[in-house]
Amino acid sequence: MVRSRMAYFLLLALLAAGRSSAEDVRATARVDSARMVIGDWLTVYLQVEHRADAKVTWPVFRDSLDGFEVVRHTDPVMKTENDNVLESATLVLTAFDAGEYVLGPIPFQYTTKGDTTKSFARTSPIGITVRGVAVDTTKEIRDIKPPVSLPISFAELLPWIIALAASAGAIWLFLYIRRKRRAGESIFPEEPLRPAHEIALEALAALEAERLWQRGKVKEYHSEITDIVRRYIERRFQMLAMESTTDEILSAGAIKALPPETSGTLSTVLVRADLVKFAKFQLRPGENEASIPLAVSFVRSTVVAEAAAKESERREEVAVS
Repeated sequence: MVRSRMAYFLLLALLAAGRSSAEDVRATARVDSARMVIGDWLTVYLQVEHRADAKVTWPVFRDSLDGFEVVRHTDPVMKTENDNVLESATLVLTAFDAGEYVLGPIPFQYTTKGDTTKSFARTSPIGITVRGVAVDTTKEIRDIKPPVSLPISFAELLPWIIALAASAGAIWLFLYIRRKRRAGESIFPEEPLRPAHEIALEALAALEAERLWQRGKVKEYHSEITDIVRRYIERRFQMLAMESTTDEILSAGAIKALPPETSGTLSTVLVRADLVKFAKFQLRPGENEASIPLAVSFVRSTVVAEAAAKESERREEVAVS
């Protein structure tokens, strides 16, 4: 029966080849081997040669073909040389039943330019033998081996490690924000405040570089000096110096506790500025020039006094302990 089918398909192939030759369209199919084992893959190489004025339609390969199962197929690749065209593609098949199979003929529909008649070019049939796996029946049947356990690699653990670290970070951030809010603190750490004396000395140096009184702006010059000094007193002694009069500042307990030389320097700076601002007093050039050094001296003397007081407190604590 198989020989009869083979002879029948060979006859069809001869007729198809004759017609294809007449139309200058030739379809061919070849395989690496006509014998295969159940489950193996069989690669079929398909080619169609035709003139440039012919249009070929490839067949649609679905799940099965002539008793074989289609594993995959590639799209046709076209190469043109002069007036000839070569289209090629591959078809991968497999079979799960032993036996004799005949692959093909595979039809390719085509039309030529100026002719709407649909013609076919077919590949020659190919006989394929599918062999089963030899089983030695003299040996006892054994159970299937269990799956082999492979060690877990670091690459497999890495995504889990990253996810765990991210989860831990999110939990810590949530607890940190909740604790800060309950304590009424800022979520982000604030920058430490600069010492009051550094800010004041920096502002006095910048004011001196402006040379205001030398340019006739004497009132503005002394106003800036007193503002810098008052802001320093607010930060250094925690008192509302910007809203207080000169007498109120000088009579404050923190100022009275300073050495007489220091409080006297402050009094000179503030009173001199009041005379210029409110009494329109005309100071001598040397007095204008000396105002900033006096303000600098006051700031530095209070820093020295503060350091001495802290050192005295430290010595007392050491003596008591």
